[in-house]
Amino acid sequence: MAASTQLITDMTTVSTTGPTAATAAKAIAPAGPIQDWAGQVQTCIIDLSDLKNKITLIVAATDAADPMLTTLNNVLLSLS
Repeated sequence: MAASTQLITDMTTVSTTGPTAATAAKAIAPAGPIQDWAGQVQTCIIDLSDLKNKITLIVAATDAADPMLTTLNNVLLSLS
């Protein structure tokens, strides 16, 4: 499988699709790891959205001649 180029979109798909029965069982198995699978996915989406907002502010404050502007814009594209 190729690396994701649309992180927020892909994580939203993960959330919408939900875990398989096997994944849900593994997430709550007494042997661990016990976690709120769906909640963790939602937290990832929130964190990615926050990261996108922060990088947008950094891009806005970056000079057009700065060679890192292209890199920053590429990172923003991956956070769609």
